[in-house]
Amino acid sequence: MKRWRFFNSVYLWLALIMGCLSAVTISPGWAEVKPSNENSKSTLTSKIRHLIEHPQASAQQLVQSPAPPNTPSAEVVQVTQVNANPTNIGVEVILQTSKGEQLQVTNRSAGNSFIADIPNAQLRLPNGDAFTFRSEKPLAGITEITVNNFDANTIRVTVIGEASSPTVELFDSDEGLIFGLTTAASTGQQPPQTQPQQPSAFSNEPIELVVTGEQDRYSVSDATTATKTDTPLRDIPQSIQVVPQQVLRDQQVTRLNDALRNVPGVITSNGSSVNNEDSAFTIRGFDSGSILNNGLVDPLGTQSLELSNIERVEVLKGPASALFGNGTPGGTINLITKQPLLNPYYAVEATVGNYSYYRGAVDLSGPLNDDKTALYRLNLSYKDTSSFIDFTHTQNLFIAPVLSFAIGERTKLTLEGEYTDADTNRLSQPAAGTILPNPNGKIARNLNISGPDRSDNIAHMDIGKIGYTLEHKFSDNWSLKNAFRAVFYHFDINFYAGTSLDPDQRTLNRVFIDSPIDYQTYNLATDIIGKFSTGSIQHQLVFGFDLSRIDSEYSVIRNNAAPIDLFNPVYN
Repeated sequence: MKRWRFFNSVYLWLALIMGCLSAVTISPGWAEVKPSNENSKSTLTSKIRHLIEHPQASAQQLVQSPAPPNTPSAEVVQVTQVNANPTNIGVEVILQTSKGEQLQVTNRSAGNSFIADIPNAQLRLPNGDAFTFRSEKPLAGITEITVNNFDANTIRVTVIGEASSPTVELFDSDEGLIFGLTTAASTGQQPPQTQPQQPSAFSNEPIELVVTGEQDRYSVSDATTATKTDTPLRDIPQSIQVVPQQVLRDQQVTRLNDALRNVPGVITSNGSSVNNEDSAFTIRGFDSGSILNNGLVDPLGTQSLELSNIERVEVLKGPASALFGNGTPGGTINLITKQPLLNPYYAVEATVGNYSYYRGAVDLSGPLNDDKTALYRLNLSYKDTSSFIDFTHTQNLFIAPVLSFAIGERTKLTLEGEYTDADTNRLSQPAAGTILPNPNGKIARNLNISGPDRSDNIAHMDIGKIGYTLEHKFSDNWSLKNAFRAVFYHFDINFYAGTSLDPDQRTLNRVFIDSPIDYQTYNLATDIIGKFSTGSIQHQLVFGFDLSRIDSEYSVIRNNAAPIDLFNPVYN
């Protein structure tokens, strides 16, 4: 049985024995020692794990370097069971696996808690389902022991101490990896206190190695767009780019165009509105009309004026009609909305900028009952801004409630809604005098050919969305997902547009456009997801159908209007 002990300070002894060693080779993460005499009484292990700790007692670190490439430890080891067994002096937490020697431990302890991450490992029952282990007050001095899947590639072991962090020993055995836990209360002793030492460069003093790091908050391990299931990106042979919530928050993204600028191969362009509220973009050279909302086709996705309820943006490059039906070959954009949280969450933000820009947003979530079977989430935002262009003003009110209900242990129902009330402006200027030469000079950038009357230059939008998602597990391997969404869209545009320039290159002929548009879209999707195996090969099956309907009604009324002098405008 191999043993490692976690103390407040951990040292790596480098034995410098003249005459006993003929060669010493050290590489990052491993130390290989070759004895000069096979019969030497001093037998040194061929592989020494590096135990590294942060010098501060309040944030001690035990970091084990990763194994070299192409070693068995690069595999994802499955831990099929977790037990907590009492001992004479404490308790043992056993992670049962046949490959315990491949598990590596990274200590992230802080305060009274011992926290250890085990990369390349997952908690999985023999049938493949994930599980979580929890034990409350298993030992005097320990409040709780938790073992769970921290992400798709890491197991996290958390031991919360009452007065101090517990003492932990690691064991390798035939059962798997064992954490031996003891506390001062269980042994009747005070926790050991170790003073840091300053080693000499030419002595056998211990060497303390300090490593600091920070978790990558932008890393995303799973995506649903390519397979309609939560599948690790490493297992999907397609190009998928995910813009996570942390990037949206750090960049203060409020428009879809701004989010897509993080995705290579996607070219964004501004729409026809003054403040670029609508979106236009191409993926791999193709105009993209394939926008999804939680996996359902959203024909009005380019009118996503607000992203306050969006958790992340997933971009699948290449054709995807096998999963989502009619779509452009360039790629598909999927907007994943925020879902209710088990624990209370409250966030408020406010932004102030140039041109009288004001925006506020509220994000609320939590349980509705003590059993946490009913959850809610509510996102609200309001934006009011002007522009450098004369007589322009934009307002946008957005409300997005979500309710989630756990109907038994195997059924979940989620109700979602969105409402947008927005006013913006449309802009029209001739090419001559803006991007092309004009003998009269440059046209003022702030020129608005519609005039000061707001009713002559306004685009009003009312967008309502409502739907549900029903998920049911028939067994641990088979499940059903049914989703429906209806979208109601009313768009009323009134603005002046230029038609042609007179020979003097300064008189612009105009028309007045009045165009009401109404859309109603209905989308229904049902999928059956199954897991099975043929021999040693694991399979995941997705079978389903989508049904969509679009009703639209629009008209365009064009009336001749008085021309306007671009360099000396008189509005009438």
